[in-house]
Amino acid sequence: MIANTKEVLDKDFDIKRSAEEERKLSFKDHICIGCGICEQACPVEAIELGDIGAIVRTDAELPKICVDEDKCVLCGMCSIGCPVDALEFTIDGTSIKEMDVYPHYISSAEIDDDTCIYCQACEVACPREAITVARELPERAKLVSGEIEIDKDTCVYCGICEEMCPAEAIAVNRDPENHDIVVDKDACVYCLICKKACPTNAIMAACRSCSYGEYDIDPADAVTTGSAFIDDELCVRCGWCEEVCPVDAAKVKKAFKGELAIDEDKCTTCGACVDICPCDVLSFPTDSAPGERTGKVAKDEEFCIYCGACGNVCPVDAIEVKRTDIDYTPTKSKSWKSKIESLKTL
Repeated sequence: MIANTKEVLDKDFDIKRSAEEERKLSFKDHICIGCGICEQACPVEAIELGDIGAIVRTDAELPKICVDEDKCVLCGMCSIGCPVDALEFTIDGTSIKEMDVYPHYISSAEIDDDTCIYCQACEVACPREAITVARELPERAKLVSGEIEIDKDTCVYCGICEEMCPAEAIAVNRDPENHDIVVDKDACVYCLICKKACPTNAIMAACRSCSYGEYDIDPADAVTTGSAFIDDELCVRCGWCEEVCPVDAAKVKKAFKGELAIDEDKCTTCGACVDICPCDVLSFPTDSAPGERTGKVAKDEEFCIYCGACGNVCPVDAIEVKRTDIDYTPTKSKSWKSKIESLKTL
């Protein structure tokens, strides 16, 4: 009889079975959001969701799920069911999500580099830190044009210009035996504040950009370039990037549709749901005083992926998550289709 083997690495694990083909189930705890969909999808009840509340609120060193390798039949349904790819199932090294015979969710998140202006709004808004925007800014010296000189015979090295300069382009050495003043012309923006502030009129400066407009500036020199990267391993398709993008460069397709309901009469404002939510959907109103909460938990449901983690962690059953529709690729297998359809909670 061929048995499964399980290797535990910290809180991650691999379960393998080798015969005519090698089947492998890998779990990445840091990606897991504690939704419990894998437990619901498992046809042999080999998966048990851990005490997510204790893990989230106390940082307990416990895995979010446990898999009984003796029960596990390595079918891959948990991997297909996982909405964040924390469970990866492969056959002979190939993910079943790359095989047409197996169904998988239809979801995506992408940023169009041709449209993106690299403002980094999506990077800041992403609740999973899944977005990295690298940008190369224009050279400041190419965007301004002017002249500045210091008359060192008139200058008294008071340092007022250094303190006033908004571009920090002026450095003054006030040592009486070695005084000096230096202007970094690559940093200078020719705003003329130093000239206006100088008490001895030692600074001569002119801004050609202001005098002649932008006619002598090459538009190509003002363009910010870069790239935007979404880490598919961390992205949960919440839609925050699409919401905050000022140029509609970010597009998100969610696999689940549903409803999120909160019973405010039951809610005890413990905050467990806020802590577990991977999408920053749940929040409390601004506190009126330290340690005081003035209202029940609120929701921004447009960013909800209906994973159900908040409902799992709520100690008073004040949250109900329904999945009304699931978008997935077609499959000829009735058992696979039935299992995916069972994830709906109408």
